[in-house]
Amino acid sequence: MPLVTIPKRYLVSEDEESIVLDLPESVLVSLQRDYGKVKKAKGILQHQKEAMLAHLDAVRGEWE
Repeated sequence: MPLVTIPKRYLVSEDEESIVLDLPESVLVSLQRDYGKVKKAKGILQHQKEAMLAHLDAVRGEWE
């Protein structure tokens, strides 16, 4: 779960269990776009994980 920083000026109310924010549409679109980029990057890295680990093992072997 990503952490998001949102300015306090959007805070409407808060209690022990939750906070209520009044966010403009532009902020929501920006957060969705940024989350999409992170999710895409994680997917790319996950698909390349085996190749990266194999390369790391090869480099470690050369050092030894």
